[in-house]
Amino acid sequence: MQQALMQVGVRDVKNRFSALADQVNQTGQALMVTKNNRPWVLIQPADEELRRRHERREKLRQLTASIDNETNGPAWDPNVSDRDLLGEERMRRFG
Repeated sequence: MQQALMQVGVRDVKNRFSALADQVNQTGQALMVTKNNRPWVLIQPADEELRRRHERREKLRQLTASIDNETNGPAWDPNVSDRDLLGEERMRRFG
């Protein structure tokens, strides 16, 4: 599931550029700048590897949340540790 791009008007970017740029680099999420309510430019992290790490981290958070929400008990072998199970799932999903 891909998140929608955050959109900010060009005037807001002019006034808050440093904070917005920090946010883009911390989250790895691109920022759509609009002018007259139309897409104008896209601000995204320059480091592609950083963006990929943020994306993998978010997928892992979603996976962890889905495991935490499991209410019927584990659907796996109870003799396998959580660490091993999560490691296997991480390798399967993210390589």
